[in-house]
Amino acid sequence: MTPQYKRIQTISFLVLLLLVFILVLFIFKPFVNIIALAVILAILFHPVYVRLLPRVKYQSIAAALTVLLILLIIAVPIWFFGQVIFNELQNIYERYRAGGFVIDKSQIISSLPSQVQTVVQDVSTDINAFIGRITSQAFASFSSIVSNIAGFVIATFMLFFVVYYLLRDGTKIKEVLMDISPMSSAHENKLITKIVTAVNGVVKGSFLVALAQGVIATIGFIIFGVPEPFLWGLFTVVAALVPNVGTSLSLIPAVIYLFVTGHTGQAIGLIIWGAVAVGLVDNFLTPYLYSRSVDIHQLIMLFAVLGGLVVFGPIGFIFGPIVLAIFFSLIDIYQDIILEAKSL
Repeated sequence: MTPQYKRIQTISFLVLLLLVFILVLFIFKPFVNIIALAVILAILFHPVYVRLLPRVKYQSIAAALTVLLILLIIAVPIWFFGQVIFNELQNIYERYRAGGFVIDKSQIISSLPSQVQTVVQDVSTDINAFIGRITSQAFASFSSIVSNIAGFVIATFMLFFVVYYLLRDGTKIKEVLMDISPMSSAHENKLITKIVTAVNGVVKGSFLVALAQGVIATIGFIIFGVPEPFLWGLFTVVAALVPNVGTSLSLIPAVIYLFVTGHTGQAIGLIIWGAVAVGLVDNFLTPYLYSRSVDIHQLIMLFAVLGGLVVFGPIGFIFGPIVLAIFFSLIDIYQDIILEAKSL
């Protein structure tokens, strides 16, 4: 066999491999989000699986028990609070259609100084229309998700089906991927370690801190009588990711609402609650969780969250920061490779 013919064979094989790889990507494209989320859950709950395995002796039973635990911890609360938030959106939408909103326009204007009442009178109609459009769009999105129960059930089943096999056969899958990877074993292990660190860091760092602040803020909204408290709490979770201002994006409007509607005592109570209860998360929980996470600047994290939402949809709230963390990890490995090449 001549070198030229061997080269043609190699090129032909690589072209064929590329074409088949593209076809495989198209086949798996509808399930990318499910597989990615399954990988994240498998990484997060792998320590639980490792602890269960010596007690139950069988990998299949340990994986099944871990999946059941994930269902109890994550899926059940998400389903419950999803229904609550849907109902709150529906209530807002119905009030808007009936001609009213959370705060009566005349009530707001009458509580303002006379100098600004005219200005507010002119812009309030546009603001109400804008809020109404946002509410109707959000309600329509939630309605389409809830109405597609069959698709949701199938996706959920596939998700936990994949998690089960990732937990049970994760070691074998990792070995296969490492065998076909062109990277050195040291870099492969370093990349896997950094991916695990990135997943744990993003979820247990940024996401859990934001979730904790949202839960505590929601309790305050319920105690002090803010309408649709779970919807406000969901907004607080997203606001908590915004650098510097964070939860104040949701707490300040809620306090203003209570003042405007004449609930001065409740407004003061919510201010104290936000400063003490929500602030405690920043002072105690944040340093503990972030000490074990990937170091990513908050501003970059915010763009990762927003970009993830655009690219991946609702689940991009988690995917965006994780992809960014993995990218920075690959940059570190690349720098190691360059340093190794220079030292030779």
